[in-house]
Amino acid sequence: MNEELKIIIIIFCHLAILLLLSPLVNSIIKKTKALLQGRKGIPLAQGYYDLIKYFHKETVISNQTSWIFLITPVILFSSILLAGLFVPLFSEFGSIKILGGIIVFVYLLGLGRFFMSLAAMEPGSGFCGMASSREMMLSVLIEPVMLLSLIVLSLLADSTQIFTIISSIARHNLTLPSTGYVLAIIALFIISIAEIGRIPFDNQETHYELTMIHEGMLLEYSGKLLGLMIWSGWLKQLIIISLISNLIFPWGITNTFTLSSILIGFIFYILKVFIFSIFIALIETIIAKVRLFRVKDILVASFVISVLALILIIQESGKGSLL
Repeated sequence: MNEELKIIIIIFCHLAILLLLSPLVNSIIKKTKALLQGRKGIPLAQGYYDLIKYFHKETVISNQTSWIFLITPVILFSSILLAGLFVPLFSEFGSIKILGGIIVFVYLLGLGRFFMSLAAMEPGSGFCGMASSREMMLSVLIEPVMLLSLIVLSLLADSTQIFTIISSIARHNLTLPSTGYVLAIIALFIISIAEIGRIPFDNQETHYELTMIHEGMLLEYSGKLLGLMIWSGWLKQLIIISLISNLIFPWGITNTFTLSSILIGFIFYILKVFIFSIFIALIETIIAKVRLFRVKDILVASFVISVLALILIIQESGKGSLL
C-alpha cells in the first residue's frame, strides 16, 4: 500500500470518527450530569435518535429569509468539519499540516459563527436577534484568547501546526512543564468551555429565550436544516474536546501505519475524550451558569492569563528553556 493511499484512509477514518462519535459524546455529557444529579438520564444513543428524527422532519422556512438562511447550515457544517482536520485524533496522518495551522483553525470556527449569527437575524425574530448579538459579543472575547493561548503553545514547539505542538509537549512528558505552558492550558481550557457553549457561559439544555445564546440562534430552524445545525454544534464540541485532551495528555498519537499502533492510538483517544467529557459534566454539576454581564469578566480573566503565559514564555525563551 503506497503512502498516499494510507493517508487517504486515515483521513476518511478521521472524518468518520468525528461524525459518528460527536452525538455519543454529547449524550455521555448529558447522561453523566443526570447520574451526578440522581436522575436516570437519556440513553447513550439519544443523539443518533435525535438526528434521525430531525432529518426525517419537514423543513419549514420563513418567507422573510434569503439564501443566507438556507446556505448557513452547510457552511457551518463544512467549516467545522474542515477545522476538525487540523486537530490530530489518534494518528499523525489524519491532520492537515500547513503554515499557520492554528490561525486557520480559529478562523474556520469564526467563519461558521459569523454565518450562524447572520442567519439568526434573517427571520426578524427578536429572540434570534438577541442571541445573535450576544454571540457576537462573546466572539470578540473568545477568538483573541483562543488564538493567543495557541500562539503561546506554538512558541513552545516553534511551529504553528497543532500536531507538532502536541508532539513537542509529548517529548517532555517526564519533565516539569513550564509555568507559561500551564497558564496557556488554563486559558485555553476556560475559553474552550465558552466556545462550545457550556456552563457557566451558556446552557444548551434550557429553552428560556432570555438566557439562551447558541440555542436561541436555532429557534427559526426546523427539519433537516436544524439537524445539520445541531450536528455541527456537536462536531465542534468533539473537536474542541479532542484538542484540549491531546494538549493536556499528548500521548497515544501514532506516527506509524500499523494495525497495532493505530488500534492503541484509537483506544487512547477514546479514553481521553470520555474522561474529558465526564469532567465537563462534573463542572456543569457543581458550577451554576453565571449571569450574562459577568461572562465577560471570566473571559477577560482568561485573556489576562494568556497574556501572562506569553510574557513568561518570552522570558523563558531568553534563558534557553521553554518546557
